Amino acid sequence: MALPPSNPDTFMQEVDDAVRADRLQSFVRSYGRGLIALVIVAFLALAGWLWWQNDQASKAGETGRNFSMALETLGQGRPKAAAEQFQPIVNDGSPTYRALALMAQANAALAENDARTAAAKFGLVANDSGIDQPIRDAALLRQTLVEFDQMDPAAVVARLRNLVSQPGPAFASAAELTALAEMKRGNDRAAGQLYKRITEAPDVPESLKSRALQMVSLLGADAARPAAATPAAAAATTKTGE
Repeated sequence: MALPPSNPDTFMQEVDDAVRADRLQSFVRSYGRGLIALVIVAFLALAGWLWWQNDQASKAGETGRNFSMALETLGQGRPKAAAEQFQPIVNDGSPTYRALALMAQANAALAENDARTAAAKFGLVANDSGIDQPIRDAALLRQTLVEFDQMDPAAVVARLRNLVSQPGPAFASAAELTALAEMKRGNDRAAGQLYKRITEAPDVPESLKSRALQMVSLLGADAARPAAATPAAAAATTKTGE
């Protein structure tokens, strides 16, 4: 029979260590496999995420190269071949690349005098809520420009109303197209006001601002001036002021 240690504290420490070891062994027997499986699953999830990140970066790089090659083909005056090269990007690319590929296909269609196809592709981009708004706005402008001669002026005004009503990168071009539509339906005053807004807007390309100044001059000062209040409205304003 083993003799207990002469020091009671040492004996209690040994007992405590033995109990802990026994509990640890029991815990490992009960839950060890589950813990190991959990660690493996977590590791595989991390490895999968890292692989996905690398795969996405690789695909983005490949898509960028394919897009550049298709643009080069388009620049060589081969629109039909370029449109075919853009199609895989339209099918499988990210939203931004897909939008740019569709717009490039639209330009390729215009190069072959196929305005209907071009307008349809610009429209796909303009109506896709998954694409960034500035790209959608640019596509809407291009679609409207392609269809302008066949559209009712009122439809042009309605389509571009949101772009004209607030400042933004698309404002000046949208305002110019809207002004042309207003002139087309005989509303020179509204057109003049729009051209005047273009001349006063910040960050407008000089060529567009120069055209707007010429149109303000051509339409006359009266056209660019807001419509005068009716006598009844003027009387109401005077009464309110009193």
